[in-house]
Amino acid sequence: MENNFARNFKHLRIQNGKTQEELGKALNKDYSTIGKWELGQRSPTMEDVIKIADYFNISLQELVSGNVNDSKNELKHAKFKKILKDKGLMDENDNIDEENFNKLIKIADMMKEMNDKE
Repeated sequence: MENNFARNFKHLRIQNGKTQEELGKALNKDYSTIGKWELGQRSPTMEDVIKIADYFNISLQELVSGNVNDSKNELKHAKFKKILKDKGLMDENDNIDEENFNKLIKIADMMKEMNDKE
């Protein structure tokens, strides 16, 4: 559990742009504990593992045995949905109206054009 957990835990923290201190506060743990979990020097309790999976919105199996790098697109998708919800473009049921959808398509097209020019 430790090797997969440690690798996955660190990957999730970094991918979500969290410092060890920020994640420690969210999980009610000291930042040094977060560091030790990431290094595999200590193992979290099952209660902590459940909190971590809930925090990152992934399954326990993915957290402790899978490779979360395989779930990269799912995490990006979840982050994108969160941004849309935070900006009022998508409701809590993941619905988006046609006007906002069309705006997003235009933005995506513009970003693609900019990327293609570089």
